[in-house]
Amino acid sequence: MLRFLPAVLVAGLAVAPALADEFTDTLDSAIKAYNDGDVAGAQQDVEYAGKLLTAMKAEGLAKFLPAAQDGWTRADQNVEEAGGVMAMIGGGTTTGATYKKADGTEMTITLVANSPMVSGIAAMIGGMASMGGGKPMRIERTEFANNDGELQGVVDGKVMITVAGDATVEDKTAYLEAMDFKGLAEF
Repeated sequence: MLRFLPAVLVAGLAVAPALADEFTDTLDSAIKAYNDGDVAGAQQDVEYAGKLLTAMKAEGLAKFLPAAQDGWTRADQNVEEAGGVMAMIGGGTTTGATYKKADGTEMTITLVANSPMVSGIAAMIGGMASMGGGKPMRIERTEFANNDGELQGVVDGKVMITVAGDATVEDKTAYLEAMDFKGLAEF
């Protein structure tokens, strides 16, 4: 397992250099603990290093969230809280942002990647419209279900996008159209 760490280190450094020092320090600590015979300590360090990598991936995924449009503000979701939720439902990477207008109108865009639940949801989205569960719509060749104003779609079977809130479907669609679906498919 420890032979795999150099490859993980290189991948982590490419994603988020700001966390690289803590990440490499944690890996160094894991190796030292392992060499000293402290397997439990080494495991704790490796698990923590994994959490740091998850945070780096979430930060990379957050780059696909659109900027706030004119008249809107954006507040990013807490990455650590999102990671805890994903751990409870089988893993993956999630991020999101809430967009608000001065009049109180708001929407939240949530992205979920690398999760076992995404492929199941992709199949459900296609079936929802045919069963009368929501109106289908397409954005950048990605099918979305519109369930009472909540839009949900899966890009390339990999990244689920959910847009919820009291904003109009037109506003939600404008945000979806501003996203880089091609980049999401490669995430």
